[in-house]
Formats: sequence, C-alpha cells, structure tokens
Amino acid sequence: MSSEARPRRVLVLGLDGATFQVIRPLAEAGRLPVLASWMRDGAWAPLASTVPPMTFPAWSTFLTGLEPGRHGLFDFTQKVPGAYRIRFANARDRRGASILGRASAAGRRVLSLGMPATFPPERVDGLLVAGFDAPVSRSSDASRASDPGLYDAIARRAGAWMTPDLDEGARGEAWHERAAQVLAERVERKKRFALEALHRMNEGPGGGPDLACVVFAESDSVAHHFWRDHDPASPRHEPGASPLRRGALAAVYERLDAACGELREAFGEDALCVVVSDHGSGGAARRVVHPNLHLARSGLLRRRPAGRLARDGLARAARDLALRSLPPRAAEALFRRARRAAAGVESAARFGGIDWAGTAAFCEEANTQPGVWINLRGREAEGSVAPADYERVRDEVSAALCDWKLPGGDPVVARVRRREEVYAGPCVERAPDLVVELGLDAGYGLSIVPSPRARGAEPLTTLADYELAGGRGRGMNGVHTPVGVLLASGPGFERVGRLGDARLADLAPTILGALGVAWDERLDGVALSPAHYSEEEEGRVAARLRALGYLE
Repeated sequence: MSSEARPRRVLVLGLDGATFQVIRPLAEAGRLPVLASWMRDGAWAPLASTVPPMTFPAWSTFLTGLEPGRHGLFDFTQKVPGAYRIRFANARDRRGASILGRASAAGRRVLSLGMPATFPPERVDGLLVAGFDAPVSRSSDASRASDPGLYDAIARRAGAWMTPDLDEGARGEAWHERAAQVLAERVERKKRFALEALHRMNEGPGGGPDLACVVFAESDSVAHHFWRDHDPASPRHEPGASPLRRGALAAVYERLDAACGELREAFGEDALCVVVSDHGSGGAARRVVHPNLHLARSGLLRRRPAGRLARDGLARAARDLALRSLPPRAAEALFRRARRAAAGVESAARFGGIDWAGTAAFCEEANTQPGVWINLRGREAEGSVAPADYERVRDEVSAALCDWKLPGGDPVVARVRRREEVYAGPCVERAPDLVVELGLDAGYGLSIVPSPRARGAEPLTTLADYELAGGRGRGMNGVHTPVGVLLASGPGFERVGRLGDARLADLAPTILGALGVAWDERLDGVALSPAHYSEEEEGRVAARLRALGYLE
C-alpha cells in the first residue's frame, strides 16, 4: 500500500507473543470466531520477529520500521560501555521516529495503549499510555500518559489501564489457579479502558483517532506460565493439573478474540484492522543452560572462587528476596524510586562472579539477551583480549559454543553469528560481539539461566519435578519463538488469504501508507500489499530475510 493511496483509519491490535500454533486449532474448533473470520475474509501471514525475538527490540521495530541495529534497543537493559554494568533502557534510548509521532505530526489523531518501550511517553495529538518499561512495571497512572487529564477522566470510568494485581514469579499450584483468573480479567479491564478511551476521543473536541494501537500483554504472560498445562506433550507437563490450568491459555485467547471484535466495532468496520504479535510462543525444554559455565569449561572464562560472600550470589539473593517478598505494587514503587540502585544490584548479579583477568568472553546470562561479549582490552574496564586477537577469540568462542551438545548429540546452540552479520546501522556496537541462537531439545526451547555457584555445577541442568512450573533459576515453562502473527482485515486486504513473507519492520510503512502519511527516510521494512512485490522490493525483502537468518 503506497503513501499515495486514499488515507484510511487504522486500528492495530497487538497480541503480545501470540502464535498461530494456538490460534489455528482454536479457530478451527470455533472458539475464536472473530480472528477466524478475519483470516478467512482478509489476509494473514507468519510474521518474522527481530533477533532476538524479545519484547523491547521487537515492538521498537514495529514502531519505527527499523531493525535493532538502527533503533538501538536490544533488550530491557543495555550494557554500559566500558563497564561491567547494565542500565535499564527506555524510549529515550530508541532512535528513529515512531509511527505514533509521524502520524501525529502529519495531522492524524493517535491513541496508543500499552505499547512496550514507550516510556516516557512522547507527545501526540490524542493519548499515549505507555506500556511496561521494565519487567517489574505492572501498573499505570497519569504520569505514564501523554495527556494526564484525559487519562484520569478515562480511568475514573474504566479503572487504570494496568494494575499490579499479580506477582508473576511462579509459586506453585495455588498461584497458577489465581493467575489463570487474573490474566483473563486483565483482558476485560484493558478492553473497558480502550472502549472508554475511544468513546471519550470520539465525543471530544479533537475527534476520534485516525490511528489506534492497543497492545494486550496477556497472551504473552499466559504462554510463559501455562504452556505446559496447555500442551500435553511438553516435557514440563503435569498430568494432574486442574481444568482451570489446562484451559488457561485458551481462555485468554478467547477473551482476546472477543475484545478484538468489540474494539473493531467501536473503532469502525470501514477502517483497516491489523492484528500483530511481536514474536511467537512455544514450550520450554526440561533442561536449562548456563553459558558462562560452558565458557569456563572451554578455558574462555574464569570464575571467582565460590564463597559465602560471593558478590553475585549476594546480589541475586537480595534481588530475588525483594521480588519474592514484596507485593507487586511495592516492588514496582521501589524500582521506580531506586532505578539506578536496582540496575546496580542486577549488574552485580550478572557480573560479580567473574574473574576478569582470566576471562576472554562472557555472557550476561539473561534469557532475553543470549549473546556473548569479548572482554576486549581498551573497551572493557579490565579487558584481557588484545585488539589484534579480537577476531581469533571470536572464532574460538563461536567454535566452543557450536561444539556444545545435549546428551543425545543435538546442539545446545543452533547458530552463532558476529553482530555485524546480523545487524546494520549506528547502534550495532550496543549488541554483544556474538549473537547466539539457542537450539531445541526434542522440539522444545532451551532457556538461559544464571550459572549456579555450587562446586561441580554442570553447564546443563535438568530440572526436578518441583521446578517445572518455572521461575527464577528455572526458566519459564513457555518461551519466545521467532515467528509471530499478522492478520489484516479491511480496505485493500479483502479475501487475500495468505500473504507473502512478512517482517515486523514491514508494519510501519504499511500503516503509514494506509494513513496517507509519507516518511522521509529509508526504512528497513517495505509496505505490505496483496499485490505482488516489484522485482526491486522482492530483492530487498529476500536480502533482509537472509541477513536475519530466515532464508538460507
């Protein structure tokens, strides 16, 4: 769809982590009538996510049409240059104009609710309510909105957009029984807020939004916590789980399906409606992996002697105690007031156990950023690898990771690439030196968790039965996968069926084109259209997919 086409209003419904692996069977069973009808009467496609397929980089690519190497967000956190520390990232770290800002600047009214990585909120003509900007942020108030007065007016009728009603550190069956109900109720509350926001704007002096983006995180949360109950083949499956737990994932998708229908009706059936997920979801393996232990076994990392006062152990204990013992609202308030201190604790947990003088390479051991840094002299505070040895050490690390095998012989690491092979742009140096993609264990995703400090600990851990639900040090029982979903219903996409290859970066030019808003810089994506790509466009799509590893 070109920017010269007749302008349309656009409704974007973000279903974080949604996957056709769930949508298809539920739709075929008649349980998702709205999404099923949009697939039948509109267009759909698997949607390639970013590398890694994680919330902050993925939604930032959706917003900007730029891949992470150009917009600069690779994770919730960013390693501080020249230091063994991390800081928590937010929208200030993102480069590139967002579709929200572009639309507003072009005279279009905007409503955006719950988009991750949009705090602090940018000013738009309309209303932007930021999504979460860190894993502990689970509530919203007027301070997280571009128009505090409008937010308060909506919240007085519909309640807050987000409330800290659930501590998402898994705590056994009683926790899951409650979580199954809370996640479904969250969908209803957010739907009410969105409907009230549409009503207020439609009735207000500025008129209704031309672009509305409503993001539901519940499809992601329910997959993380209930995939093993949904999937009887999962190696973490518990046969005795209650019907409530077994049906939790499907119940949330059913609520989302109904919410999509109501929001489309309220926004206007004549508008273009786009359903998008930032990545997919799938099941987790029973094994978890500890990259730094493997690097140590390979002679590439040296750990400090384990002891009662080990800095990383103390930091992890303090962090986990706070998250475990504090109510969600208190944990979030503490993080907000002491963001830098929280980053310091997290830094100590990630890096405090490493002896830098004997370390050539290290991993942050965060599942959201499975990369490896070279301890490069002149760049890192205590770098041990001379610049002349940089490429040789990268090769050694890559070989060591590729040689890492599961007991049955399958690879722990599916692929290792230099960062410049994956990313391009001014922000490439924010990424780890080596980009790691984990393999599968009997079809289920491996998870990175911090290396244990116990003497004799192995780089691979098989979880005990009581650990299979997931939580800190165990991984979640549902993991992210690199392919999400795209559905388009409305003008220009009638009765199309399966679209060609699509990537998250394609959504920005597609939406801007539908709105009739031009953009003045080259984006990484191309506007999606039911028509065939031109030869030039097809070449660009294929080249980008090949660079990202989706084509050989």
